[in-house]
Amino acid sequence: MASLPRAIVYIDGFNLYYGLLRGTPYRWLDLSAFARALLPAYDIVLVRYFTARLKPLPWDATGHYRQGAYLEALKSLPDVSVHLGEFRSNVVRRPLADSTRIPPDTVAVIDTKEKGSDVNLASHLLLDGFRNRYDAAVVVSNDSDLLEPVRMVREELGKRMHIVFTRRKRRGSVFEGRVDDIMRHVNTSVLQRSQLPVTVQVQGRPVRKPREW
Repeated sequence: MASLPRAIVYIDGFNLYYGLLRGTPYRWLDLSAFARALLPAYDIVLVRYFTARLKPLPWDATGHYRQGAYLEALKSLPDVSVHLGEFRSNVVRRPLADSTRIPPDTVAVIDTKEKGSDVNLASHLLLDGFRNRYDAAVVVSNDSDLLEPVRMVREELGKRMHIVFTRRKRRGSVFEGRVDDIMRHVNTSVLQRSQLPVTVQVQGRPVRKPREW
C-alpha cells in the first residue's frame, strides 16, 4: 500500500482565533486532531502554530492567563510546534471619522498589534520546503501578506499548496488560482471533534481548561 503524501500545517493563531474560534465553545482546540480531520488524505508530519503572548488589556485583564493555559496544553501534543512573535499594546491618537475640522479632531485609543507571526510563518514555510520536509504545505490563514511565499512554494519549489480560510463568510481571495486548493469552510463538527481533554498532562503535571473557555 502506498504511503500518504507528507504535509506540514502552518496555523496563524490570531487569524484562526478571531476567524473561527472566538465566541464559540471550541477554543480548547487540539491542533493535531484538527489538522488530521481537515486533511485525511495526508500524513501530517508537523503542525506549526504561530502566535504571540497576550498582555493584560482594560477590557480583558485575564485573557493572557487563558491563553497561557492553552499554550501549556499544546505542549502535550508532540507533533505541534509553537512559534512566538510579539504582542504590542500602546496608547495612540487617531483622527475621528466624522470630524469636520482641519486638522481633524483626534481621540486616544489603545492600539494592539501582533508582530512577527506572519514573517515567522513565511520563513518556516519556505525553509521546510527547501529542506524537502513536506510534499504539501497547508496554510491556515486569510493573510494576503503570505501570497508571495505561498507562490514560491508552489511555483519555485514544486510543492502542493493548500489554503484553509478562517473567516466564516465566503468571499473572494488573492489566493484564487494561485494554490492547489482553497478550503473555504471549516465545519463546526470538525472543531467539535478536535477538542483537547479538559485536563491534559504536561511533563507530569496537569493543565486544565479555563472555566471561561
